[in-house]
Amino acid sequence: MIVEAENLGVNYGRTWGIRGLTFKAKTDRLALIGHNGSGKTTLLSVFSGIRHPTTGRAVINGWEPYKRKDKWIAIRYSFEKPQFQIPVKVRDLVEVLKANPRCPWVDDLVEALEITQFLDRRIDSLSSGQSQLCNLLVALSCDSEVVILDEPTAHLDSYRAGIVDELISKRTGVIIATHDVEEGEAVADYFLILKEGRLVWSGTRKELFSNDIYEVTLIETGGQLPFKTLYRFGATLIVKAEGNELVDMLSKGIIAGFKRAGLRYAYAKSS
Repeated sequence: MIVEAENLGVNYGRTWGIRGLTFKAKTDRLALIGHNGSGKTTLLSVFSGIRHPTTGRAVINGWEPYKRKDKWIAIRYSFEKPQFQIPVKVRDLVEVLKANPRCPWVDDLVEALEITQFLDRRIDSLSSGQSQLCNLLVALSCDSEVVILDEPTAHLDSYRAGIVDELISKRTGVIIATHDVEEGEAVADYFLILKEGRLVWSGTRKELFSNDIYEVTLIETGGQLPFKTLYRFGATLIVKAEGNELVDMLSKGIIAGFKRAGLRYAYAKSS
């Protein structure tokens, strides 16, 4: 999948949802990272063909999605807040999907997402988490050139969120938006970090983890380490250190664990 933008902007009158975005990513799974209001959903709406840009252009695999009339075949878009206000059972939704020859993964996903537990519930009576699972079933069970997922694990507990991330990590042609850096790192191999509608960092997984900056988890929230802390997030520290030092601290029980710093460091550094 090749995703690119050239001076891409979307104006909402007095404000810009996104502005001046230029990048080119060749990737299987692209993650948009940023806080609420950073422009992630606006960018997804352009990628999905729902919204025309005010300036510039966006291109996916050589075509501009908002100009392609058959985009419903090429793109599947899963919204962050699914709305299923229809008085039918989940089982009926599953049967409709299974009747579509372009949806070969329905049964596997029903099992993996544990939708079997509420097949006989009416869709309009589901909890937000159950609705999200049905939303993901619709998005992931059918074949398409690109799958766009806006906050795919919103409303899900950590166990089911982990299952969803594992499923996404095995797909190709995926674009997700998330404010969760751990989720982004779990599924994507190319990253765009947005802030206030602008692109502040972009790069591959290799580039993300190429430096000797580590994310360290303390055993005690008030604990300190004998080297410079770059950023602190509660019991998680972003530090510059030698890996053997951290291995020694881990063996002595001084720290609970460590890993190379990725999106959390890139986002903090670009802020």
